[in-house]
Amino acid sequence: MDDEYSNLHYVKGMNLEFLPNNDKISYLKKKSREIDCLLLYGPYHTYFQLVDIYKQNNPRGKVSLALDANSGWMDRIQWAEPGFLHFMEQCNVITVSGRTMQKHLNEKWPWAIEYIPNGFYNFSSKPWNIDFNKKENIILTVSRLGTPQKATNVLLEAFAKIAEKVPGWELHLAGGIEESFHSWLDEFWVRFPKLKGRIRFLGSLDRDEIYAAYAGAKIFALTSTFEGFPNVIPEALNAGNAIAITKIDEYRDAIDNGRCGMASDIGDIDGFADILLCLCQNEKLDEICRRAYAYGQSVYNMEKIVARLYTLIFGEEAEG
Repeated sequence: MDDEYSNLHYVKGMNLEFLPNNDKISYLKKKSREIDCLLLYGPYHTYFQLVDIYKQNNPRGKVSLALDANSGWMDRIQWAEPGFLHFMEQCNVITVSGRTMQKHLNEKWPWAIEYIPNGFYNFSSKPWNIDFNKKENIILTVSRLGTPQKATNVLLEAFAKIAEKVPGWELHLAGGIEESFHSWLDEFWVRFPKLKGRIRFLGSLDRDEIYAAYAGAKIFALTSTFEGFPNVIPEALNAGNAIAITKIDEYRDAIDNGRCGMASDIGDIDGFADILLCLCQNEKLDEICRRAYAYGQSVYNMEKIVARLYTLIFGEEAEG
């Protein structure tokens, strides 16, 4: 259990309490008065009763709801349903991690939706020093490889289409591989045996290894069919990776409206191949990488983001 929460030492004074049988109701009945802010992630129905209990026992307590929003999920919500209305009215701060969803929900829903992006913090045991002169001609992805959501097949097929045009480039894929994807991979290698030396599956990496992979790459690729705002994007930007991405809800945020990368339609292998080729052959790719790094440092700095969220919740600046 300690390994799963190894980052706790970065938050001084924080302790975790593990609930017997995951009994949130009994816990909140006993502890609500000691909780300054109840942090929720996703507008799940299972939270409705918990917020009622918390507010009944601590009327002055704050509730912060991070929607973890994507358009498919949010548009299915019957927001005018009385139970949902009651739940949302008790939330003091409601946030999304992307500007597109913020605009969409502020136009659709009667609540003020705040923009709080997913940030990056260096949890590695090593300093986060990006040396642009040591970056290699590598396209990197970090994900659950082979899941329908991540559409890894699109990335592999796209790279196969451009491989002969960019002979000095490699594709590196970090993460575990879905068991069901192995048969597809076997067929892929039959079609493209020469790419075995240029496509590397890195496996599941620890934090230092993942950060090293980001630092060494020039392009980060994400072919997802849907996302909220994935944590890999702030990580990649802060490593100085140009971004190649499909047009998920928040793709404009991911590429800073085209200043830090390019986007193609979801599921479009030819389109994704085109943007990879454009980035690989771009004479100003190093400049794009530096721009991505500056954008990541400016917008996705975790300490700045947490400070703003604290102010939204408590109406005062955080100390320190």
